[in-house]
Amino acid sequence: MKKLIKITALCAVGMMIAGGVWAQFATPDDAIAYRKSAMIMIVQHFKRMGAMVQGKVDFDKQAFEANAAAVKMLATLPWEAAMMPGSDKGDTTMSAAVFSKADDFKKTANAFEAATAKLEAVSQSGDVNAINAQFGAVAQSCKACHSQFRKH
Repeated sequence: MKKLIKITALCAVGMMIAGGVWAQFATPDDAIAYRKSAMIMIVQHFKRMGAMVQGKVDFDKQAFEANAAAVKMLATLPWEAAMMPGSDKGDTTMSAAVFSKADDFKKTANAFEAATAKLEAVSQSGDVNAINAQFGAVAQSCKACHSQFRKH
């Protein structure tokens, strides 16, 4: 019996230590900084593609593909940080609606991820019309999230 108690106690301590290690963000400010960093990177890569879609720079298939791949990967990053309690306060434009409408927020985030994945796939085709259309779909998914979950 004593051995079972010791094993249980060791397991409990191990789980608490592991839980602390797995915690992504020590404070809401850390979550905000992480989320903002991910969004800044998304915007930078999206702008590069936007310049091509708008004809401001020549279309470069290889560069577009690289930026689309980066946006696809980056699109998966900000959501965990958004769910950190208190991360709607302070130096952020995120609305508290993220918490009060968490299911809607998750659907919107998933839609954004799906749209960016499709943009990456379409970018490989080189079909400029399809690329432009999907770029617009990604932009609309950005707006859908901002209109519901960003402070105005």
